[in-house]
Amino acid sequence: MSHFIKDNIKMFEALILACLLNKDCIELQDRRGPYKTEVECKARVAEMMRDFVSDERTPPITVLQFKCTKPKGNSI
Repeated sequence: MSHFIKDNIKMFEALILACLLNKDCIELQDRRGPYKTEVECKARVAEMMRDFVSDERTPPITVLQFKCTKPKGNSI
């Protein structure tokens, strides 16, 4: 019977909010997650930020914030 019980694993999704010089803000969503731990999520956020900022197509940004959230419907 225990093999039918859902694991008590917390899951986290990576999100980044980037605000541009013209005051427009965009949300960057990860396509790889969710992640089992917040540490894994934060590591993915760091990778996403690095890739976004280093891309030559990225306009100048004034604010770059992140959060690791639980996916909707995850009651754990």
